[in-house]
Amino acid sequence: MNSLADPNVVEVLDRLHREAEAQTPELRKRMAATREGGQMTEDWPEQMRDFYLPVSREQGRFLYQTVRAVRAERVVEFGTSFGVSSIYLTAGLRDNGGGILVGSELVEDKAVTARQNLAAAGLAEYTEIRSGDARDTLADPGGLVDVVLLDGGPGMYLEIVELLVPHLRDGAVVVADNIESGGEDEQPYAKWIRDPAHGFVSSSIVMKGGTEYSVWVSGTGVSGTKVSGTMQHSPLHAVVGDNRLDIDRRLL
Repeated sequence: MNSLADPNVVEVLDRLHREAEAQTPELRKRMAATREGGQMTEDWPEQMRDFYLPVSREQGRFLYQTVRAVRAERVVEFGTSFGVSSIYLTAGLRDNGGGILVGSELVEDKAVTARQNLAAAGLAEYTEIRSGDARDTLADPGGLVDVVLLDGGPGMYLEIVELLVPHLRDGAVVVADNIESGGEDEQPYAKWIRDPAHGFVSSSIVMKGGTEYSVWVSGTGVSGTKVSGTMQHSPLHAVVGDNRLDIDRRLL
């Protein structure tokens, strides 16, 4: 079964990607205006409230593959926006036989639209989109987590992953978007996740704005407990057959 071929899913994703691509010129201007000293300004959420900021189609398929490959049942998403990545993730959950995506979106209007888009794609039953600050909404993901997508507010990745570590099952995957294009904002996260003391095996994938792919190898989490492991960081340039993942190095 491949829900990415479902007519409803195809129609909604095509529409959302077209609308996101049409925003690219204005988005580039807005992003440039909201950076100071290599970091995003504090009014970033308000400045970006009307923009999709989605994963690319290639990234979306990669997320679907990841959910299927690890047989995920519970996925956490930081930065739902209008629900593009949510559709790819929940398509994987449906094809795994069921599960739940716990998404977090700071802007209420975006969360409402994301729920509508997921419903239009026929995937609403696999989602729980929580509105508000992810430090609150994701504090309790409701069970052991198999896959995490970090694609939200700049400079918050490290705080969110530390929040979720106690809930990760052994072998859980954390995918972080915009590691390179995020400038200085995401470098603390990149440095932390690649440090062998923190329990992950992490690889850099040349995809979109730089994607970090990390696997938790320190055992199934217990709330309040963090166990260190042995791992290494290595650049990854090919993960799908012989195809080099040098995909869309633009911001979007």
